Amino acid sequence: MIRVLIIDADLNNCKRIKYALQEQSSELDAYYTLSVVEAIECLAKEGYQLVILDLSLSETEGLRLLRIIRDLQPMPILALAVNDSTEQTVKAFSLGADDVLGKPFNLEECLARAQNLLRRARAGGPGGKPGYTLVCGRDLVITPLTRRAYQRGEPLDLTRREFDLLCFFVDHAGQVLTRDQLYNGVWPREASFDTEEAVRSQVKQLRKKLGTPKGNAYIETVWGVGYRFNEGRRT
Repeated sequence: MIRVLIIDADLNNCKRIKYALQEQSSELDAYYTLSVVEAIECLAKEGYQLVILDLSLSETEGLRLLRIIRDLQPMPILALAVNDSTEQTVKAFSLGADDVLGKPFNLEECLARAQNLLRRARAGGPGGKPGYTLVCGRDLVITPLTRRAYQRGEPLDLTRREFDLLCFFVDHAGQVLTRDQLYNGVWPREASFDTEEAVRSQVKQLRKKLGTPKGNAYIETVWGVGYRFNEGRRT
């Protein structure tokens, strides 16, 4: 599920963007906050694949928050700037905004720019790794580009293979995957005399490190077929 955070002091703007985004895709959840303090709290607790930030929260708060967001999470940022403020637009780009849209804005253009940033993030960087943050319930956050994973705010110590396996599971969350599918997805260029044992061993190690949050295991065995990754309850 794609998570978008809208940060704007104008409640009507927040609602307008939120419901329009959610209407576009059932794979997207949009959230909004009206203040800098609330925004920082949201970003510290959750992972998002896109932030839409109004730079006009106050004289300097919008730009300050932009800098904080860029340091916190490697997701794309669409900044909303005063239409005739070239200075604010240039400053936003220099602080790490991925795109800037002038206010007042056309809603369709805002949605198009947001979707474009999400597409670019999905395309990712070198090796085809997605550039967006993967979020599973409240507990698990993964950033493929930096190859980092966190559970309940604590870093997970994963091997290269475990991390690749986790990303593959999350990308196919809810689907039943055979051991052959997992092997071909995570070990694409390697030959093995026993693919089932290779997958079984890595799944066992990954399960041990993920634990069983709230009594529900992330990786479920589907007997006679393979495994299913359960994302957990979303908020």
